Amino acid sequence: MILAFYHKRIILIVALLSIIAGLTAATYARTRYAAESLVMMMIDRSHAGISDVAGTLPSVLSIDGLKSVDSEIRILESRRVIEDTLSALDPVTLFPEIAHPRLFGLLPADSPQDQLEKAIDKFKRRLQVEQQSSSNIVRLSFSHEDPDLAADTVNALADAYLKRRRAIFDIPRSPFLASELARHSDQLKSIEGQIQALKSEYDIVDLGQESLLAANQVDSIVQRRRQTQERQAALQAEVAAAKKRLAALPERVFDFREQSNQNQNDDDRNVLLRLELERDRLASQFLPDYPPLQELERKIRTVRQSMKGGDKPVFNTTREVRNPTIPFLSNHLLTLEIEQDAVARQIDELNRQHTVAVEKVGRLRKAESELRDLERTRGVMEDIYRDYAQRTEAARAEEEAAKVRFSNVRVVQPAVAPATGTSMAPSFIIAGLVGGILLGGAAGVLATWLRQVYILPHEIERDLGVPAIASFSDTDGELVSPGAQQELIHLAAQLRDHGVDDQPMALVQFVTANDGDGDAIVARGLALEFAKGRGLRTLLIDLCGDGTGQLAAINAGADDKTDGDADAGTGERLPTIDPQGSGDLETLPSAVPLLWVSRQATGSALGSLRTPIAQSRQMLERLNQRFDIILILSPPIGNSHLARRLSPMVDANILVARAEHTRAPVAARMRDSILASGGDIVGLVLTGRHFHIPQVIYRWL
Repeated sequence: MILAFYHKRIILIVALLSIIAGLTAATYARTRYAAESLVMMMIDRSHAGISDVAGTLPSVLSIDGLKSVDSEIRILESRRVIEDTLSALDPVTLFPEIAHPRLFGLLPADSPQDQLEKAIDKFKRRLQVEQQSSSNIVRLSFSHEDPDLAADTVNALADAYLKRRRAIFDIPRSPFLASELARHSDQLKSIEGQIQALKSEYDIVDLGQESLLAANQVDSIVQRRRQTQERQAALQAEVAAAKKRLAALPERVFDFREQSNQNQNDDDRNVLLRLELERDRLASQFLPDYPPLQELERKIRTVRQSMKGGDKPVFNTTREVRNPTIPFLSNHLLTLEIEQDAVARQIDELNRQHTVAVEKVGRLRKAESELRDLERTRGVMEDIYRDYAQRTEAARAEEEAAKVRFSNVRVVQPAVAPATGTSMAPSFIIAGLVGGILLGGAAGVLATWLRQVYILPHEIERDLGVPAIASFSDTDGELVSPGAQQELIHLAAQLRDHGVDDQPMALVQFVTANDGDGDAIVARGLALEFAKGRGLRTLLIDLCGDGTGQLAAINAGADDKTDGDADAGTGERLPTIDPQGSGDLETLPSAVPLLWVSRQATGSALGSLRTPIAQSRQMLERLNQRFDIILILSPPIGNSHLARRLSPMVDANILVARAEHTRAPVAARMRDSILASGGDIVGLVLTGRHFHIPQVIYRWL
């Protein structure tokens, strides 16, 4: 509500403009008379026309009742029907404004074609075609300022629709279907002749059986050729091996060789063996001196002596015979070469048979492709011929029945001139009021979104991130109202309760961005609160002027009972502090006890930017020893660097912004400048706050 009352001017202006536009439109709104006519659609089999008489495409129109009625409505709203209606009524008579000169008479009127286009657009906007409650009744309505002309237009539209519908559906189909049937019959006979000629050319009885036999024959020949080639390779290997072996064999081979000195009937060894066996038998039974045993020993020596004799001749026998392998290998090689020649002739014959079989398969494949295309074409032509035959008979029957059949679209209620009309004036007025409310609200939202000044303390806290420690509404005066005094007491308590290093704040600087933001009034009120309300020795340093204005305002607002010599509570008064050297700060006592005001502070060392920072800091320390709290009024931060310079020297900086005056970017730049200088910000004081909601409404909140 605060935002709404703050932007009330913009909201009211935009709302009034919308209301005025609605009233203006209502003033120029004319009463229109709507003539009505009812048309009944009787759905039967003939109503659903066929868009493709050949039947190769799906039907566009559905035989479903509601969809058929909707199709009739689309025909009724078509451009062709509207053009026929305007041709019967004359577009200029129906809409005289299309013949008027354009652009307030500066341009000539439109051409006849452009006039017709404009008349068609206006006709479509004023025409209403509706289906009544999902039935087969269609309501035609046309609005016009002349009731008789509106009725004539509806009747002309119904007549043009019936003519157009008759031209669409009354199309004889049997002649076309009969000619197409004859043409497809000729094509079918031609395809049959081509199939017979193709079979005769390729000598085909049953293509499938002959193709299978030809494929089996090719496969058999291939298998036999592979086996013969394998045998040929084996024969070549055997012939090569036989020739190699035969070349390596000698013509004669060594049979045996024998050398011996043994004669025929030489039994010395056998005798020796028998004697030794007999000796061993006797030796095992008798003593060595047994005479028979000794006799055997002599016989053995004699036989051995005889065997060692060299008087026996030595015989050598060598025998060489013809190699028997040569005749065998020669015969086998001859057999292999003969078989190899036979196999070569067999492979040649198989190759010839394979070539013939492959050519036959190729011819059959070609014949199959051509025959398949012809048969496919014949199948499609037979289906088309059959379908055309059925459709031709059906079309003939329908055309014969249509000659004695009544129309399935009838005008139930012709249009008559209406007695009462309707006006858009109330609608325009309501639209203006509703639009005023909506546009006014939108204008308020847009103004709030574009607003860059602050009107509430929480907006400052949200945007700057700095707490709003006080807000004053009567900063044009001296903060004498009870509410302002309570806000000053609250502000003073916050400054004294939150100190630095367990010490209450003694040096406080007021920083503002613009002149006249109320920082001087807030500083004076806070100084009076510290001096009178808390009994603290307070010094107000005015670096924006010479201090006489601050002293005069304080003295003018002082209590009449205060004589300026002593404090009411303590009866104590400090003497005037005079300057002790060039550049020192001079202070003057005010009419309020314990409150001093600087004099010509801008010319002192504290107010000069040429003074070293160390000297300014020492000066503030000396003043801090004499006073309990010091309030410093610095010039606007956009005009002077003095506020940024003193910000790190004081205990706290208080930002001062004026409601509905200080812009958000300026306040943000003021905050950033103080923080960048190293100063601490204790909070922000909002001055000049207004309460936009009337008091009468506030009582109910």
